[in-house]
Amino acid sequence: METQLPNWLLELIDNEQVSDILLRSSGSQIDYGNGLENLTEIDCSEPELASLARELIQLGGRRLDHANPFADVSLPGGLRVHAALKSGCSTQTLISIRLHQVNSISLGQLLVPSFSSIVQQTQIREIAVSGESFLIAGPTGSGKTTLLRAMLSETSERIIAVEDITELTSKNIICLQSRSRNVEGQGEIGLEQLVRESLRMRPDRLVVGEVRGSELIAMLQALNTGHRGATTIHANSLTQVPERLSTIKSDLAVSDLAFSKMVSAAFDWVIALEVKAGKRRVSGIGKFELEDDQLVVREQLVRQKLALA
Repeated sequence: METQLPNWLLELIDNEQVSDILLRSSGSQIDYGNGLENLTEIDCSEPELASLARELIQLGGRRLDHANPFADVSLPGGLRVHAALKSGCSTQTLISIRLHQVNSISLGQLLVPSFSSIVQQTQIREIAVSGESFLIAGPTGSGKTTLLRAMLSETSERIIAVEDITELTSKNIICLQSRSRNVEGQGEIGLEQLVRESLRMRPDRLVVGEVRGSELIAMLQALNTGHRGATTIHANSLTQVPERLSTIKSDLAVSDLAFSKMVSAAFDWVIALEVKAGKRRVSGIGKFELEDDQLVVREQLVRQKLALA
């Protein structure tokens, strides 16, 4: 990619240990895999950062200006860039860069003792090759997309992935990316529409990069009518997943009971991730159940107990 990006940024992008670069004129931060720390060697003025933000977004084929002060793009080399210009919404320009390795981490490389127990490793491998539908939950930066990509790479299925920004790249994954409206307010294509379009493309598995809105119902309808799939959601634990799903559902025209039944029938497994002291790990693996018509997640401890017996 021909670019005039500053050398210091290119060097950080080329560093395989870096997962996040967060830039602002009042103090930047970086994550080398152990949590955020101050990036003291970088000193950019507000005009320099604004120029850099516009260039990064332009490289992704989108525009950043005062009429459109926010933009999100994916760039070659596994970069996801979000930029916010100084505007009425922010007192300074903000650039957030998430880096994914070009050569994706395999499931074997990911499932190490520091990330998951032997019992969890066995379960996750079985889920990956079984063809069952699953949901991965965790907070920001916990490795949800990394685990999802690694699990999907364990199969030769024809996978249609629907994302706001393309991150799920693999030889067996066909990616559909949502599109923002243009300056005339036209041409928007959202995740819900892409989910419905993907069902006409003969997917062996439908994947939504992250569910946050009406695309959830479209996905649940697909999984309840014979399709198989996988997705991620922001939640801090297994037990919080039903609450997070319910929060999304609150803006949608579906009853609580019908929604709970759709979720429990759609997903065979829930895998929860967490971040502690900068380290990412699997915190639990469970299944959805209905308890007094309420959606809950029960952690599956059978194998754990057998292993300790």
